[in-house]
Amino acid sequence: ELPDEISYEYLMQESVRVMVDVLGDAHTSYFDPDQLRQVNIDLEGSYEGIGAWVDPTADYLTIVAPIPGSPAEEVGLKPGDRIIAVDGEDMTGIDGDLVIRRVLGPAGTPVLLTIERDGEAEPFDVEIVRARIVIPTVEYEMLDNNIAYLHLFNFGTDSPEEFHTALEDLLSQNPD
Repeated sequence: ELPDEISYEYLMQESVRVMVDVLGDAHTSYFDPDQLRQVNIDLEGSYEGIGAWVDPTADYLTIVAPIPGSPAEEVGLKPGDRIIAVDGEDMTGIDGDLVIRRVLGPAGTPVLLTIERDGEAEPFDVEIVRARIVIPTVEYEMLDNNIAYLHLFNFGTDSPEEFHTALEDLLSQNPD
C-alpha cells in the first residue's frame, strides 16, 4: 500500500527491500526503521508499553499473552483479545505493525483500548497506563519427579547470563 506522499526515504527503503527479496534467501531480510525498532525490543529486553505479546498479522492486533506482572495482565487482557480501537480511533483495516506503534508509548502515559473478546456480547474499553516492560528471557522451576524445567523465551543481550543463572539454580537442586 502506497503512502499519501511518496518520499525519497520511502523509495529507498522499498528499493532495498526488493533487492533483498530478490536474493531469495530465507535467512536474509530488510527491516525498515519501525520494523527494526520492534526487533530491537526483543534484543534489548525492555520497552515502554502495555506488556503483551501480540500477533500483528490477524485482522486486528491480537493479544497472544500478557507478560506476567505487566499492565496488560493487571487489567485482565487475555489471549485472543482483539484491539479494535486505540484511544477511540477505529483500527479496522490498519496494519498490525502500525497499531503496535499506537499502543507503545512513554511509561506513565495512559492508552485506551477497545477490546473485542470471544464470548462477550459487546466490545469494551480498557484504560492501561503504560510502563517500562522488562521482557522475561527465561522461566524455570523444579517439576514433579525431580525434573528441572527451563524455558528460553527468546534470545537477547541478557539471555546468556539469565540462562546460566537459571541453570545454576536448577542444578543446585540436584535434578534427575
